[in-house]
This record gives sequence, C-alpha cells and structure tokens, in this order.
Amino acid sequence: MRKQFVLDKRTNHLLEELASYRGGNRSMVIREAIQVYADVEERLERIESDPSFQAMMQESDRAIREGRVADGIGGPRT
Repeated sequence: MRKQFVLDKRTNHLLEELASYRGGNRSMVIREAIQVYADVEERLERIESDPSFQAMMQESDRAIREGRVADGIGGPRT
C-alpha cells in the first residue's frame, strides 16, 4: 500500500539518515517508527489506566496544590 507524506526538512533529513542504516529503505524506517509509536502509546495507556498510578497522580496533584512539593534543590516550592 502506498501513502504520500509531506515532511519538513529536519524530518526528511532524519528519515534519510535512518534509512542509510537500512540500505536506503525509507519504507522500513516509516514502518518501524509507526510500530514503535504504537507500542509506546499502548504502554502509556496501560500505565495511565493502572489504579495505583492514578492514585499516585492524584496525590501528586494535591501536594502541588497544597505547596508540599520541593523545588528539586531541597527547599519548599514557593
């Protein structure tokens, strides 16, 4: 199945570079990229639907709203 895409210069450069490692096969790069993207989305969906993750995110949100979050340097966030 053939598809047509419009790429910006940077993306085209990346495609060509990645294809060079696969014998110039740009279609393989596109297929691999789509499969990797789909796998990442599936993994994120599983993580985000986990009740323990949802509870952790709710607690983090509450801590931020209540000012109980450190600034990363050791002090309270202002």
